[in-house]
Amino acid sequence: MPPLEIALAVIRGTGSVVWIKRGTQPSLGFWALPGGRIEPGEAPLEAARREVHEETELVVTGGAPLAVLTERFESADGTHLYDVIVHVARFDDPGGEPVAADGVTDTRRSLEPPAPALAPDQRLATLTPADTPHQLIARIRAVGEDLEILSWDEQPPAIG
Repeated sequence: MPPLEIALAVIRGTGSVVWIKRGTQPSLGFWALPGGRIEPGEAPLEAARREVHEETELVVTGGAPLAVLTERFESADGTHLYDVIVHVARFDDPGGEPVAADGVTDTRRSLEPPAPALAPDQRLATLTPADTPHQLIARIRAVGEDLEILSWDEQPPAIG
């Protein structure tokens, strides 16, 4: 089964990040970064911009790749279940008030995520821009609606 590919957006303002409270499965009721599935033929940055608008009604422009996270999901006994490739883009906060829209029950701007927040999203929100996007690999276990990080490694940039 090919990995599911999703796009997330880290929208940073002065001392804050835009967070959404998920109103649908998976991770119902958890705070997360805006984002969702990449549609066929859609580039990751396009998908991130679209998802931000659908979930918050904010319009972000430009943006830059921040990270690519490969998540390997495992069962409680360590059996590999599936993989998700997360394309993370960074955007400047466009201002305006985010609105809880498609699949979202609340929005908030804060440097620290409100609780409960998804552990991978908390880590991704703290990444600093680099010359090339961060290449991350994580082993994840779903625990109820939450995601437990079993390991989190950054791969060195390719030399070339």
